[in-house]
Amino acid sequence: MGSDERAVTSVEVRYTPTAEDFREAFAAWERCTAAGRRSRLAVYTVAVGGTAVVGLLAVLGGTVLRLLALLVAVVLLVVLAGPATRVRRVTRTAREKGEFRVLLDDQGVVVSTEASVTEFAWSEQRYYLETPRLFLLLKGSEETGVLTMLPKRGVDDLRVLGELIDRHATALVRD
Repeated sequence: MGSDERAVTSVEVRYTPTAEDFREAFAAWERCTAAGRRSRLAVYTVAVGGTAVVGLLAVLGGTVLRLLALLVAVVLLVVLAGPATRVRRVTRTAREKGEFRVLLDDQGVVVSTEASVTEFAWSEQRYYLETPRLFLLLKGSEETGVLTMLPKRGVDDLRVLGELIDRHATALVRD
C-alpha cells in the first residue's frame, strides 16, 4: 500500500436518533444554510406581524375584532410551536425505524434501518455541517432541507469519519 492510500476506506455510524439530535440538526441547518435562514426569517416575520395584528385588533375593540384577534393569536401559537412539533414528529418517525446504520466509504453513503436501505453518491451529498455532537450531510445544495444526520456518539473513530466526510464534501461555515 502506498503512502497516499488509506488503510480505512469505510466508516460505520450506528445510532438511535434522539429529540436532541434533531433539535441540534435543525438549529444548525437554520443557522448555516440559505434555506434555513429563510425559514427562520419567515417564522420571525409571522411572529412579529401576528403579534402586531393581535395587539391592534384588541385595542380597536369590538366583538368581531376580538374574535379575529383570538384567531390570529391561535395561528401565531401554531407557527411558534411548529419547530417543537416538527422535532417530536420526526423523532417519533425515526424511532419507529429502529437503529440507523450508516456506512460511508469513498463511493458514497448507505443509510440502513429495519425498514429501508437508501444509497447516496457523494455527488448527491456535496455539503456538510459539523456541530459539537453531529455531522450533517446536505443532499444537493445548501438550498435543500434534506439531511443525513451522523451523531458522533455512533462511531468508533471520529477522526476517520471527519476525514472521510471532508474528503468528499465541502464544509458550510457561517460566521
